[in-house]
Amino acid sequence: MLTDNPMTRWRKARRLLLGLTLLASQAEAAWTVANQRDPLTRQTRCLLSSAPQITSDGYDTTPVTLVFNGNDLLVVAESEIDRSFGDLQLVVDQNPPFHADRLDHNMTLVFDREVPELIQQFRKGSEVTAYLRFWPTWPVTQLFPVKFSLIGFSKAHDGMTNNCLPPASATPARSG
Repeated sequence: MLTDNPMTRWRKARRLLLGLTLLASQAEAAWTVANQRDPLTRQTRCLLSSAPQITSDGYDTTPVTLVFNGNDLLVVAESEIDRSFGDLQLVVDQNPPFHADRLDHNMTLVFDREVPELIQQFRKGSEVTAYLRFWPTWPVTQLFPVKFSLIGFSKAHDGMTNNCLPPASATPARSG
């Protein structure tokens, strides 16, 4: 029988630490802040985005991404979203759901009314689930739950708030 000598324990501990560090960096990378094309306005602006999650759309798969543009929280898919049942929603952890306010360009679900509360729950929560339906899904199937980790959201949100301001030279000077 082999015994664990101190060097073997050190190597195991080092590998475990490296693995945990890698997981932490991947979790923080799940949310990014960058100047990108806003799915609503089609203009380039600072956006806070989740890593895309792949889900079934009833026929194939589609990437789904959460995007915060500073005003609205968006659920962006590459398949047409079916809003006809009125049950599309976001649920943070075990909190009551937020129901979608509207659909834009058939592929972007818009939450624009309770955004401050949504952002607060994102900052405090550990996971958000988007419940989506896709069109055409006939016969009607079910809601597709798409889970997103909220680890790293607060840090990315702080970065959006602090680092995406236009340069001072881009702000027109106020006269008089």
